[in-house]
Amino acid sequence: MNAESGTPPCDGDLLSTDRHRRDHLAWKRVIGIVGGLGPHAHIELERLMLQAASDRLDRPANDQDYPEWVLSSVPGTPDRTRAIIGEGPSPFAELARSLSRLSGSAPPWRADFAVIACNTAHHYLDALRQISPIPILDMVGETIATAGKRISKGARLGILATSGTLQAGLYPSAAKRLGLHVEIISLLNCTHAGCCGDELQERLVMEPIYGPIAGDRRTGGGIKSGLLSSTQSNDAKARLVEAVQILTRAGAEMVVLGCTELPLALGRQAVQGTPVLDPLEVAANAAVEIALDERPLP
Repeated sequence: MNAESGTPPCDGDLLSTDRHRRDHLAWKRVIGIVGGLGPHAHIELERLMLQAASDRLDRPANDQDYPEWVLSSVPGTPDRTRAIIGEGPSPFAELARSLSRLSGSAPPWRADFAVIACNTAHHYLDALRQISPIPILDMVGETIATAGKRISKGARLGILATSGTLQAGLYPSAAKRLGLHVEIISLLNCTHAGCCGDELQERLVMEPIYGPIAGDRRTGGGIKSGLLSSTQSNDAKARLVEAVQILTRAGAEMVVLGCTELPLALGRQAVQGTPVLDPLEVAANAAVEIALDERPLP
């Protein structure tokens, strides 16, 4: 019966309803996002999840086709790199608070699992999993597993990441844990134009992410803070392109963009023939698969 006219539905209405049911994505789980790390990263994760969902349809998407998620954004979370290198407080309490917030609402609105929209924060993953009320996706492990399917056995895998991620050894540890035979290199392993690894890491990665250092503090204005002008964005991209080129010359077959904001400046296309891999995109696709119950909870 037609709710508005009181008349039975015509054959066309039934056909339309059946088609909608066939094409509709059957979401089974609610995604939780630990965000604010910085805040532009979780916004990009949300965009990528929407894209991953719409890519599964054989028609234009409707509002109702997308997954449910819950976001906890805590931009005041202490910087993860500063904590890892011993120059700042631990972010653990704020990360734990986000996880508690995601799981604290009454069903069916609470999240069934969480995605942390920050590579460096995965230094705390094992400890967070011990206290988290909900399972947490391992973005670093997912990325390494994806890279292992796309590069040759024993190949070199480049990584552009914060100094905290590099010092914590997150990607080499994940590769070892998964039994993948890849050699992971960063700018710290390279020299270029008379510059050593530490200099390259600061100029080509840390400054684009955080902004330059003045005295003992970062001035801001990097990718994490949204880049205030097109000039800054172009400069950041040029530096990141140079970084990928250096890693390519050092033998990298692929480069992981191991800070969630890097693709905002560099993009996700190959750099002069060298493919790049975005962990945030990997995590978005994994989250959609889990939400559809195509794979188990992490």
